Amino acid sequence: MKLCMSVMAFAFLSQFMWGHVANTRHTQPAAVELSDTLRYIFLGHTYEWHAGGERVDPRIIDLQPKQYDRIWLGGDICSEAMLLETTLQHIDEVFDLTSPTTQYALGNHDIRNGNIQWYREYTGRKSYNHHSENGLVSVCLNSMLNPTQCQDLNRQFQMLRNICDTISVSQHLVVFHHLNLWSDIPDLPTPSSYSHHDAMYWQANCDSITTRYREVIYPMLKSVRERGINVYCILGDTGSGTYKGFHQENSDSIHFFASGINNSRYANDPDLYAQQPADSVLLFEHDLTNQKLNWEFIAVP
Repeated sequence: MKLCMSVMAFAFLSQFMWGHVANTRHTQPAAVELSDTLRYIFLGHTYEWHAGGERVDPRIIDLQPKQYDRIWLGGDICSEAMLLETTLQHIDEVFDLTSPTTQYALGNHDIRNGNIQWYREYTGRKSYNHHSENGLVSVCLNSMLNPTQCQDLNRQFQMLRNICDTISVSQHLVVFHHLNLWSDIPDLPTPSSYSHHDAMYWQANCDSITTRYREVIYPMLKSVRERGINVYCILGDTGSGTYKGFHQENSDSIHFFASGINNSRYANDPDLYAQQPADSVLLFEHDLTNQKLNWEFIAVP
């Protein structure tokens, strides 16, 4: 009961805080403020530990994700996401996978039981996709692809390259995925210091053996930023222990975030649960009038 009340209090507080930010930023009537400000949520590692791999953490469900204007899923949404189709149906009910503003980056828990065809059936899209609206392009990458899947790996890379080469009208580019692909990116700490794994050998395409993220993807993102477009990179493979929310803007003025949750693991032990650092989710507020993208990590009780 206490946990339920805490979640309800958090949801009320979150709505109040966002409303307060909007009211202090604009002088127009409230109805105009709502249409000029959009809210986005990024969620990673969201599975409920004690539900047989079939359910999203109820704290996330209580946040009512579908109230947000965009939902970015950072993978490991259920620990056995595609073992049973009923689990994917549950994920669809929580996040509305068919909506063009919901994008789902696959993680290792999402793919490990196969049945990947369900992803296309439920989302209507490939596992790598993008959405452009209101001056913001969001790109969902499938970091689970590998060189045994060259056709899709190369198509994903070409999609990202086309976007980076042609983006001009939009003011913001968001690129998100599950694994930490950022090994050796300027100014970032060691991936294992803020996420679960270091996928330092992940290959972005099948053209050669030197197609790591830092070698072929990061230069494209840097070029976009040098043209005056803001770039935000987000991963969802985090949440355990003290890995509750990471952000760093590096010397190339690119923002990097890691966001995920994990504390449902301790839900059956109130004392141990209370000892854990609070989980958090990553929220964005898009000020359309001034084309500014603000962000904040919000604790989840």
